[in-house]
Amino acid sequence: MSNPERWEAYQIGAARCLGIDLKRSQYVNDYGNYVAASAADFQAGMLVSLDANQKIVKCTGSNPFGFAKFAKTTGRYATVVGEYVQLNALLATNLAHANLFSGGGTGTVRVGAALTGSAYTEGATEDYVINYTNGTIARSDSGSTISDGGYVYVNYMYAMTAADEQHEGFNFWNKLDDVTIQDSRITVITPPGRIFTSQYDPAVTYTINATLYSGSSATDNLSGFVTTKTTSSAVIGKVFQLPTADDPYLGIEYK
Repeated sequence: MSNPERWEAYQIGAARCLGIDLKRSQYVNDYGNYVAASAADFQAGMLVSLDANQKIVKCTGSNPFGFAKFAKTTGRYATVVGEYVQLNALLATNLAHANLFSGGGTGTVRVGAALTGSAYTEGATEDYVINYTNGTIARSDSGSTISDGGYVYVNYMYAMTAADEQHEGFNFWNKLDDVTIQDSRITVITPPGRIFTSQYDPAVTYTINATLYSGSSATDNLSGFVTTKTTSSAVIGKVFQLPTADDPYLGIEYK
C-alpha cells in the first residue's frame, strides 16, 4: 500500500494544467445544491462566493464560500510553470502560447532566474517587457538586469483556443459550460480539504506554508484566484505543494 502522506508528481504533457485536479484533491464537503447566478463566469478550481440572492458568483476578494468543482464559462485559462526561454539582445521571444492573462494590466507573469526566490521586474525601464496579446517577452531597452543571452523561467496563464479545447475534450453536451447545461446547478467544495488547483496568481513566488488569500478585483483583477498578496483579509489556507514545470498545480491546505 502506498504511503498516503506522500504525493506523486504528475508529468504534464499534451494535457493542460486546467482547473482543479479532482483525482488528488481530498475534501469532506462538496454540496451540489447551489445555483449559479445567470451572469456569473467562473472556472473550475476558482474561489466562489454567495451573492445577496444566495446565488454562486466568482469571489471578488471577500466572503469566499468555497472552490467551484465545475466551470461556468465560455473560455478557460490554462497555467504554465517554468517555461525556459533565452532572451537575446532586445529581440521579442515567443512563448509557447499567446493571449496571456493580464488581469486588466501588468504584473500577472512571473519571470525569474529560478522557479523559487526573487523574480525580475516587468517594465520598460525595468528587467523585461511582455506583449500579452502576442505572447512575447523581451529584455527592456534600459535598466534590465537580465544578461544578454540569459535564460529565464516564465510562469503565466493563457486563454485556451478552440483547438486547445477540442484537444482537451468537451463535456457530454459538447460545451465548455458545465453548469448552465445542468440547470445552473453547481457543486462547491467547502473546507476542510486539500485542493490542487491551477487557479492561482501566476506572478507570485510561492513557498511552503505560505498563507493564501482570496484574490480581489482591485489586485490585477485576481477575482476567483488564490494569492499570497494580502490586499484581501480573507485567508484561504496554506501552501503545501509548490507548482513546478512537471506538476503546475498548487497544493492548498484548505481551512
